[in-house]
Amino acid sequence: MRLLTSFVFLLFLISASAQTENSANDVEASNLLKKTSEKYKSYKNIAAEFKLVIQHPKLKPEEDDKKYTDTIKGKIYLQGAKFNIDVKGQKIICDGKNMWTYSAADREVQVNNYEETNDVFSPTKIFSLYNSGYSYQIKEKKTVNGKAVTVVEMSPVNKKVSYFKIDVSLDDATGTINETKVYEKNGVRYIYKLTKQTPDSSLTDDLFTFDPKKYPGVKVVDLR
Repeated sequence: MRLLTSFVFLLFLISASAQTENSANDVEASNLLKKTSEKYKSYKNIAAEFKLVIQHPKLKPEEDDKKYTDTIKGKIYLQGAKFNIDVKGQKIICDGKNMWTYSAADREVQVNNYEETNDVFSPTKIFSLYNSGYSYQIKEKKTVNGKAVTVVEMSPVNKKVSYFKIDVSLDDATGTINETKVYEKNGVRYIYKLTKQTPDSSLTDDLFTFDPKKYPGVKVVDLR
């Protein structure tokens, strides 16, 4: 479930970065992050498709990059405190109180109480502002597919975390997130590319709960 939990953290960490009290932060970067955070916060819900590229460190410099690169596609749905993430035979579903973590390969679903804290990032933080945790600055400005994009480099204040920086690519015109790249200390790079974003969709309640009847033979492990 590493990929799913890391996606929960990475895709929406932007909302945790806005309005930090660190006066050393770049003013332009602060304004961009605030604009993006407020935009996502204004949505009643959002459905998104993404592509996750995982780059592992090469054992030999001359080896082909493709040998150490994996690509995974997935979908995510958010509504208030509820979310549903679906990627590569795995799901994380939350109704705001309970969280189901399902593995198709194991034919098993684990059920836990869901509790959001300031130490754990979750998709629900897209609808609220969290005021500390990162320092940031403008890394570069570029054009992607004819659109102006600004890359903000974010560094975690807590140096004990597994990554040392995150690059967030923001669309200058729309204030939306295009891509998030996380630099792990072990050399692995996680690149999340949002290929489609649909705010204020018609999402039904059953999307945010796990029904074992829809998964014949599934083993339910209740850890609540």
